[in-house]
Amino acid sequence: MKKITTKRIGVAMLAGMLLTASGTAPAKEAYDGTSNFICATQGVMACVDGAICSKGQARDFDMPDFMMVDFKGKVIRAFYDGDKEATSPIKNMESSGTQLILQGVENDHGWSVAVHRESGRMSTSVAGDEVSFILFGACHVL
Repeated sequence: MKKITTKRIGVAMLAGMLLTASGTAPAKEAYDGTSNFICATQGVMACVDGAICSKGQARDFDMPDFMMVDFKGKVIRAFYDGDKEATSPIKNMESSGTQLILQGVENDHGWSVAVHRESGRMSTSVAGDEVSFILFGACHVL
């Protein structure tokens, strides 16, 4: 049986509550790069050399189940199935009309997170030399 830590349970419970709760701030201002938010991954596509693609859940590809965006610290904290955590610095942030775009580099892969400023819908791309991933999900302001 897998070991489940109190911290992991706490993050999952917080994310569940936040994703089902209704916010009090206007949605358009919620994802403008001033308020921290958490995103839950709902599905992943993985492609190898552009020829073979498969879909699954985050744990199927060792991708994060949750990502917390910390604007003050300018980092994304990723929480994986089990006890694994990772932190990646945000190198670039830009608001382009309806999208908030965050970008960075981690483990020889470039990543980009796009969050719709009104709905909180999220897509993340992680591009590497031979394999690339696209994560789809939803975010909620903390």
